[in-house]
Amino acid sequence: MKKLDATTLTADQQKFFTDALAFVASVDKDGNPQVGPKESLTALDDKHLVWSEVTFSHLWENIKNGSKVAVVVADVPSHTNVRVLGSVTIHEGDDFAKEYAAKVGKKTDVAVVVEVEEIFA
Repeated sequence: MKKLDATTLTADQQKFFTDALAFVASVDKDGNPQVGPKESLTALDDKHLVWSEVTFSHLWENIKNGSKVAVVVADVPSHTNVRVLGSVTIHEGDDFAKEYAAKVGKKTDVAVVVEVEEIFA
């Protein structure tokens, strides 16, 4: 993957993040990596990704402790992939989290928003 000069997602990249299964990577306080799928992840706009948090496991602990994240989507047949790096904002119990959960059909009041800081394709 090549780092792009852009820090905003194109319409095609936003659609790709919304349509494909995304995997989110983080690191724990000791620098150990963790990665897992986030079925509810979508593009919020050209600068942000969002998912409803329902597992509250390793990734949850890592982002609560300040880990940045890497998010990747890929299409194997076409060899197309996009990865972003970014910082997260946690919405817990607020209207945004509840509205997003209802939109994606999740029973949670926690949404995690990723601010896109770097894009690779």
